Amino acid sequence: MDVMTPEGDEQGERRGVRIDATLVTKLNLADFQNAVPMLKALSIANASDEDAKGLELRIESIPPFIKPKHWHIDVLAPGSEQRIKDLDVQLDGALLTRLTEAETATVTLSLRRRDAGPEMLAALQHTVELLPRSQWGGLSHQRPDMVAAFVQPNEPAVERLLKQAADILRKNGKHPALDGYRSGNKRAWELTSAIWSAVAAMGLDYALPPASFEHSGQKVRSPGQIADLGLATCMDLALLFCAAIEQAGLNPLMVFTKGHAFAGVWLKAEEFSTTVVDDVTALRKRVKLKELLLFETTLATQRPAPSFSFATAHAAQQIAEENEETFELAVDIRRARLQRIKPMASVQSSVAPPPAEPPQVVEPPFEEAPDLSDDDALPEPGPAALNPKDRLARWQRKLLDLSLRNNLLNFKSGKKALKLEAPDASALEDLLADGQALKLLARPDLMDGADPRNQAIHEGREHEDLRRAHALDALKRHEV
Repeated sequence: MDVMTPEGDEQGERRGVRIDATLVTKLNLADFQNAVPMLKALSIANASDEDAKGLELRIESIPPFIKPKHWHIDVLAPGSEQRIKDLDVQLDGALLTRLTEAETATVTLSLRRRDAGPEMLAALQHTVELLPRSQWGGLSHQRPDMVAAFVQPNEPAVERLLKQAADILRKNGKHPALDGYRSGNKRAWELTSAIWSAVAAMGLDYALPPASFEHSGQKVRSPGQIADLGLATCMDLALLFCAAIEQAGLNPLMVFTKGHAFAGVWLKAEEFSTTVVDDVTALRKRVKLKELLLFETTLATQRPAPSFSFATAHAAQQIAEENEETFELAVDIRRARLQRIKPMASVQSSVAPPPAEPPQVVEPPFEEAPDLSDDDALPEPGPAALNPKDRLARWQRKLLDLSLRNNLLNFKSGKKALKLEAPDASALEDLLADGQALKLLARPDLMDGADPRNQAIHEGREHEDLRRAHALDALKRHEV
């Protein structure tokens, strides 16, 4: 971000009216579709000795990726400052979609008196780099969880990939339905293994990513481009797997290490309490509890491709204690969706069609899921259905659970009380009366704090009370 200053001599700026503004330096389609404002702050200050009356502030750009907008200020008293609260500048989404290379644009803010001719009281110019829709800005450009916008589960290529995965399940005597967590965590393992075999059968070739891509960003290929070109970097493959896993009804996540990215999947219908996880021990514990599965995505480009269990063992080694210094962070895609980070809209691929005779690739054998505790297959009886001896045994099991999911060991209380964000008090009361377990989560940075998105812009576009909608969704999942 840059803070812009008005043009003109320094003495004139002190005496006259000036424009102060903060704009982003880079902008792409993912930012536009997820309510990240181009204008971060905007104000007008009157340093003169007279009232400034009948003012009109305009914003324009070359090329015209901004739809012209103006603000009216009736009176600005001497020595005062007027902050502009309406920062929702409409952008040309079609232009951002068409971009194939980065382009520099000039944004101009101009201040005039209404009905007083073209003479400007103040002007301000700033350059913004428009990134193509396929350009991911990297972990240093924007919040890491914005990478979830590049996970595109609704692309046609993902549907074709899942059809291939269903055929693999059918050939191996498994039910071909892509039914997510309905049949427990063993089924989730089988679905991910089938997706692994389907991607391996595509015959993709690995392409080296740019140096330090995880911080500086790179162009990413969409699922359709990967299928057509047959090339993919580690970032492309991780996004492709996450898109297929999400479309199959499972909860994916992306893991970033130094110079590398790979994917993972929850074996239970869960997610982390935050979108970004920078503590590698949190992943390590979930993997050891067989609740989370990580796998090395680039191994799917080898010929012949190794087994899925080999890929999971390789990924587990990358987050082991001896490799802890290479870990950057993980992004939970499901939690990002709950916090309203939407996937980018799909477009038709403009790349060349595949060759007439694609290379013959041997599909890796489908693996049976290992022994996994299938706690979610059958619902646990409520406290009222248990006799005192069974209740005592269950409490003992909970006390012996030393993982982060144990609220008895991981509970953080305030000085006197906790404020619960539960808009539907009757629904919360019903859950408590039924003896249902509730998960208490920290209040997320939902378009406030370090989140670059603007809550007012999002609510104006989507017509929803963001925090209320998020809290109601959480309550349905027994979260407060």
